[in-house]
Amino acid sequence: MVVAATASLSVVGAVGAVGAQAAPAPTCTKNVDGIGLSASVVAQSNQMIVNRTVNATGCDIGIYIGPNVKNVTINRVTVTGANFDGILAQRTTYLTVKNSTVTGNAFHTIDPSAPALPGSGVHSRVAQSFGISLFGVSHSTITHNNVYNNGRGGIGVMDIGPFNPGALTQNPKAMPAASANDVISNNTLTKNYNGCAVVVATQNPGGRIVAMSISGNTITGTGMSKTWGPDLGGIVVAANTPGSSAVGVSVHRNTVTRSAEGAIVVNAESFNAHTWGVTIDANVLTGGNNWLSLEAPKTAGVIVFANPQAEVPPNMSAPRNQATLVWNNTISGQFYGIWSVGDDVPLTLRNRIQVATGGTPISHS
Repeated sequence: MVVAATASLSVVGAVGAVGAQAAPAPTCTKNVDGIGLSASVVAQSNQMIVNRTVNATGCDIGIYIGPNVKNVTINRVTVTGANFDGILAQRTTYLTVKNSTVTGNAFHTIDPSAPALPGSGVHSRVAQSFGISLFGVSHSTITHNNVYNNGRGGIGVMDIGPFNPGALTQNPKAMPAASANDVISNNTLTKNYNGCAVVVATQNPGGRIVAMSISGNTITGTGMSKTWGPDLGGIVVAANTPGSSAVGVSVHRNTVTRSAEGAIVVNAESFNAHTWGVTIDANVLTGGNNWLSLEAPKTAGVIVFANPQAEVPPNMSAPRNQATLVWNNTISGQFYGIWSVGDDVPLTLRNRIQVATGGTPISHS
């Protein structure tokens, strides 16, 4: 981690104390950075937030790390009760979130009067509200956290620009910023409803995701909640928007069980959108992932999906997933071990695949 000089380092929490320090009900900072949402804790550069509980009840965000607030560390912290994101960082670098628990957030984002969001169909006025949200964030690490029982997904890393996926109030003049060189490792995720367990995905036309590492995470799906909807689970790498790209993403040694969507999904959705150089290796994928049949028609471990129904204007290209490598994975209990669609066939090597009765280890169409 990059650390500033001691003189400029601020610490929130009981450093050196035994156990967590409980916080009283928060006073919310309203409309942080003009995004239309309030926050319980607003971090400053070079700040360490440690050994405490952030009870964000009544606030939209638990801990907020805003533009150009660098070198923040969140360690051994519990974040709970936020209406929207447990932790939201945007347009920053060198953030570390480790050894923390993020739970009970984002259960107030659903608004039946709001139009359904494209793709998910969730009725909300904020597009994305993960337990931990990184939008336009680079050189950051999210590791050894327990992220569970949140209302809109687990950990999300996305680009930012004129469209801010974590904002209620948009700024059409905002400059685009990629997310790059981030590490999401050794986290435990379950019961994160209406959103992916771990997702790195584009949100703006021309948006970019670059050089991501997703490794050692354990994701366990729990089915459908009658109150909150599906525990989607899954790891997703996606170029969703026109002209966008997700390049150089490693998905390594994760364990995914019984996700409502595919255990690992590589997705190119719109015209001129592409993924390139996504490597999926040494993962263990079990227990009937994609039981909602979201991209593939039946349960599937790895899904590589270039949207065949994308509208492609003249002189534009169809979505593509290029140079995808799927190797040395252990996949069991699925109808399809590896299922793909599109112009580019993923390279598959040395995978150990056991399929359900009548299933197909590798299918491409």
